Amino acid sequence: MDEIKSTKQFITLTTDWGQHDYYCGVLKGSVYSACPNVQIVDLSHDIPSYNINNAAFIVKHSYNSFPEGTIHLILVNSDSIQFSKILAFKHNEHIFIVPDNGIIGLLFSKPPESIYAIENEILGSFTSVNLFAQALKDLYDGKELESIGKKVDEYEKRIALRPTIDESVISGSIIYIDSYKNAITNISRSLFNRIGQNRAYNIFVQSNHNKVNLLSNNYNEVDSGELLALFNSANLLEIAIRNGFASELLNLQIGGTVRVNFG
Repeated sequence: MDEIKSTKQFITLTTDWGQHDYYCGVLKGSVYSACPNVQIVDLSHDIPSYNINNAAFIVKHSYNSFPEGTIHLILVNSDSIQFSKILAFKHNEHIFIVPDNGIIGLLFSKPPESIYAIENEILGSFTSVNLFAQALKDLYDGKELESIGKKVDEYEKRIALRPTIDESVISGSIIYIDSYKNAITNISRSLFNRIGQNRAYNIFVQSNHNKVNLLSNNYNEVDSGELLALFNSANLLEIAIRNGFASELLNLQIGGTVRVNFG
């Protein structure tokens, strides 16, 4: 049974609202008024506008560092007229409350067992704040997910971009560019090892001119200004330039190709 106890609660907040508007203040004030003992943790308010892929990446690779029972709010592309409902579900003993905009499929390859829709009439340009705040209050008061929403099977679905593979090649994509302008790909360490089978390799970054043939363990294993590749803390292949900005210098963008040739 899906339920949240009304003990002290961590709540993470991820939005595309930026730091300069009043929206975060409205939401936080509403939450603290209704749930005075919670602790809100800002994951990011610098998500590019409407970019649910970026939001999913940040939450996917950080949520599990929080205690079980943490509630994760994702308000990115959250206030369109077609999203007059939000979705709530449990995954790995965490609770997620998200817009019905396809982000669930970007967060997890396997859909949650039970998803509950919480709906409301559209009363203005910022309906989602009221919906999210009310859902949090209900959970704080000890209500179960099934009592605050209706279980649904139909909701917006998207699939995260995945690498293509054959016996000797992995063709992946850049899925995130961090604040150091390093390019993170969707090529996982486990996939690299499974296809590579300890063979020699060349990693081509967007063209045959940008090549790495030896993985680094950290950023300091190459000379300043040199291109490198390593597996980061999320176990994803990352492209960087030591003391430089890889995505700017190499004109790398989300969706750009990174190819690994083995043998």
